Order: sequence, then structure tokens, then C-alpha cells
Amino acid sequence: MNSPSESRGTAMVIASAVLFGLMPLLTKIAYAGGCGTCTVVFGRFAFGAAASALAAALGGHRLFDLSARELRRLLVLSALYAATPVLLYGSYRHIGTGLATTLHFTYPVTVMLLDIRLFHARADRRFVLCLCVCAAGLLCLCGPGEGGGPRGVALAALSGVSYAVYILLLGKSGLRRVPVTVITFWLSLFSAGEIGLLSALTGSLTVPQGPAAWAAVAGLGVLSTTLAVALFQAGVFLCGEVKASLLSTFEPLTGTVLGVLVFHEAVTPRSLAGAGLILLSVVLLVRPRTQTGR
Repeated sequence: MNSPSESRGTAMVIASAVLFGLMPLLTKIAYAGGCGTCTVVFGRFAFGAAASALAAALGGHRLFDLSARELRRLLVLSALYAATPVLLYGSYRHIGTGLATTLHFTYPVTVMLLDIRLFHARADRRFVLCLCVCAAGLLCLCGPGEGGGPRGVALAALSGVSYAVYILLLGKSGLRRVPVTVITFWLSLFSAGEIGLLSALTGSLTVPQGPAAWAAVAGLGVLSTTLAVALFQAGVFLCGEVKASLLSTFEPLTGTVLGVLVFHEAVTPRSLAGAGLILLSVVLLVRPRTQTGR
């Protein structure tokens, strides 16, 4: 059976995926307020760093009680984490969001394959079954109904690879002793610095126009960064990298539901089938194991 800690990790990852799923809504609001991609990503991480610092202080955690080795590992993780939205948002300029989302969410496959290849993990049959069901659901939910250039396809696929490596390295990072609010602070701070440097070099940083745009960017930082990343990190440590990556497919499901509720997007049999398959994959993944582990 699943242990209580693994069940808590499962709940944390699902909650984080729902919060990450708010990003398309908040990003559209920010874009409507005159923000560009680098502005949205930089603002997200800057607000995230501030919120994480406050959360760490309220929890009595010391931000600078880290070794040089731990800071170096966080710096490496932040480069991967910052690269993911830049690559994904960049792909939107060349291909449709449906195709981009599908390519990005190949990362559970990458996590599983890298874990098997590099760390000699056992290929759990239940994970493989859930992966196939989940992939079918993603293709229904946000399948490639539009064409796209090779540059957009490459950027979206690379965003999935970047995030997969981030998840895998996070699980193997040896940072379990560090409070998640402290990890989130340093990840957000390093990422903001990296995106800020990129923006300075490209001259792409703009100022949000209006309170709605500012609120959206702040929401991205507090909800879809500080809280979402903290929950995801804690969940990875409790339920494992492969399981966490599969549960993260609640993110596009959340985006679809918000699209229907907020933007009044049409509900099609294909989208309903996709949502059902994703939910089925999660049910199969989290159901208690039998005594034989099968």
C-alpha cells in the first residue's frame, strides 16, 4: 500500500499542478497589460523570491544557512527551471499552444527514461501503463491540430527536456534537509537574476501597465511559483520523481477547465475524453498497491 508520506506527496504534487495550471490565465492578463515574455517570467520569479523570503521568515527558516555546495546545486537547478518557460513561451511565436503543450508534456517520458538509463531505476509496469493512458489523454486534450515550423517544435520539445532534467536532478540533489521555502527562494532569486540578465542583453524588459497586469504578475510569483514550487518540491521528495512528473499532467487539465469557465471555450467530446483519460491515469497511479506490488 502507499505510505502516508507518499499519499501526502501525491496530494502536494496535484495541488502544485493546479496552481501551475493558473499560469495561462494569469499570463494572458499580463500580456493584455503590455507585458512581454521576459517581463512575465522575470516578474514571476522576482515576486516569487520575495514571497518565499517572507514565507521562510514566518516559518523561522534561515535563508543563508546553506553550504556552498548546496548553493551551487540550486544555481544549476535554477538555470534549468528558468530556461523552461523561456523555451516554452518562445515556442508560442512559431507554433500553436496546443502543439507546444503536447510537446512540453513529453517530460514524464523523459524523466522515466533518464531515471532508468542514468540511475538504473526499475521500469515499473504500472508507471508505464499510466504513462500511455496519460499520453493519450494529452493528445486528446491539447493535441497538435495545427502545423508548425521546426524552430517552434524544437523549442517546445527542449522545454520538456529542460523541465525533465530539473525534476530528476531535484530528486537526486541531496537537498531534502533544506526547507522548501528556502529552496524556492534561491531558485526564484537565481532565476530572476538569469532572466534579468537575458532581458538586459536583449532589451526586452517592459513595465506592466495597469493594476490588473501587476496583479497577474504578482499572482504568477506567489501562487504559480512560491506556493506551487514549494508543494512540488516537497511532493517530489515524498513520492518520487517519476510519479510526480506523471501527476503534473493535472496542469493542462486545469488550464482546460479554466478555459471553459473563464474564456468560455467550447467543450468537445475530444477534450472530455482527454480529461477523462488523464484522471484515469492518476487514479491508476495513486491507487494502493496489492501485497504483491502489482
